[in-house]
Amino acid sequence: MSKLRREMARRILGNGYCARPVGVDCPFDSICESCTFFVTPIKFRPALERQRDDAAAKGQVPRDQIFDGLLSRLDKEAS
Repeated sequence: MSKLRREMARRILGNGYCARPVGVDCPFDSICESCTFFVTPIKFRPALERQRDDAAAKGQVPRDQIFDGLLSRLDKEAS
């Protein structure tokens, strides 16, 4: 079981983790966060920062860019 856990590319989600194995593509990766109707209030900034950092640490550039964009949008709304 521990070997299986090490092989998983855990991705942080709003309410848990995606346990999709390494190398298995997903057509829905960060689908909600990239939707034009997705809205998030400033109180979720820490979670979005953790998600961005997780993506950056794993070299997931498109996912990293999604969360950078959401954080930028929050910054613009706050000013």
